[in-house]
Amino acid sequence: MTVQVDEDTKRIQELLSKGEYQAIFDQYAPVLQDMLFVQSLEEWMDFIRQEGALEEEPLKLYLSAWRGECLLLGCYEGEATQKVLDYLKGRIPDELLERLNGLAPVVIDIDELNGTLEKQIAPYREILDPIGWILHIEFEDVYCAGAYFLSVEVR
Repeated sequence: MTVQVDEDTKRIQELLSKGEYQAIFDQYAPVLQDMLFVQSLEEWMDFIRQEGALEEEPLKLYLSAWRGECLLLGCYEGEATQKVLDYLKGRIPDELLERLNGLAPVVIDIDELNGTLEKQIAPYREILDPIGWILHIEFEDVYCAGAYFLSVEVR
């Protein structure tokens, strides 16, 4: 997580503690929509009245995706190959991206055998891990049926 995500998290927590719920929605609506599936200020207000808070770790993951630091993929995303390749473009060398382009499609559906992101991304890891490009997957299911957050780093 970057300094920016930590600052966003701190800002949201401060606004929550002050009861400035509309300010949170005004500044972070895309994050709230992805995380909580709220589409309006009214839905956000209903949520916060019922729950009273946001859990910090899921919030940080969704903020990271919003900031472009990781890729958010749903557990029922279906065909996600292009999203994964688009995310990796510019993050890994072009020659590696070309090698990944010919692999089997990434189709995410947790109800299917081998439909998890971990299973789907295994062929990518076989190419990238040995040369130091590590794909990280975090799973979050506090606010939904499940969401994956894919990121890459150089070892």
